[in-house]
Amino acid sequence: MVFFLFTSLLSHGQDYVDLLRFRYDNTPLNQFDSSTASTRVEEFVLDATLPIVLKSGNAIITGFDLQSTSTKVNPTIPSLTSVYTILIKLGMNFNFNDKWSGSFLFLPKLSSDLKEISSRDFQYGAYVLMKYAKSENLKYQFGMYYNSELFGPFFVPLIGLYYLSPSEKLEISATLPVWADINYRFNNWLRAGFSFSAFVRSYNINEPQFTENGEYLVKSSNEPMLYLQFEPTKSIILQGKIGYSIGRQYRIYDESDKITFGLSAFRFGDDREQLNSDFGDGLLFEARILYRFHINKEE
Repeated sequence: MVFFLFTSLLSHGQDYVDLLRFRYDNTPLNQFDSSTASTRVEEFVLDATLPIVLKSGNAIITGFDLQSTSTKVNPTIPSLTSVYTILIKLGMNFNFNDKWSGSFLFLPKLSSDLKEISSRDFQYGAYVLMKYAKSENLKYQFGMYYNSELFGPFFVPLIGLYYLSPSEKLEISATLPVWADINYRFNNWLRAGFSFSAFVRSYNINEPQFTENGEYLVKSSNEPMLYLQFEPTKSIILQGKIGYSIGRQYRIYDESDKITFGLSAFRFGDDREQLNSDFGDGLLFEARILYRFHINKEE
């Protein structure tokens, strides 16, 4: 139930980059633990990666990530709570030699309900990922993600791989413990696959519902999903996904209630008091549109 899923330039070692991604998620109604009230979750995400390739073969990485989430956090209030993220990507991708490369990024973001803007709405993250090319079709990677979450410092060690079968039909991408994707290509326009994502994000709540002080929302979930992928052109990707949330949480805490630090799924010094009620896990429906740039494509 961890992590903000970050997608950076060549993060899995592919010969393509997804420059633009749009995602829409929706869930059926899910009942709160403490009442008969229910809620759905609706999300919109627009993610852009804008690399600037230098003559040296290295690349400047720029881009942005815009997200909105709407759901009920209080079963006694009929209105939805909406929170937003505006994230900037800024960093470098270095090719050290034929085997080793690495991405280094600074990730400032605005994360709140945007009712007001204050210093508590801003968070700062960093991302380091080293990649080793074992062969043309097999690459390993390891690194670390950090973010100054509202509940305290948050670290996630990363380890993963990218594999493409000799037939180029089976593709495996993974950056564990936060992301994995396995897909099989049937022909030039159709793939089927399985994906898994796990994340945690925190948002400042400027209009508190449970206390007279400030509050923050922590959103986390584990999401295994099956999908079909259609490719009407080489650059346009359409995906339809269905899955199930595991350990989904949208929890409200007092702004002064923090942990010592978080390390992946572990929370140290966590004696926080949750102010709202949880609602159940449930089905997930997702639609995606991607614009993909092939680095070594043949026309």
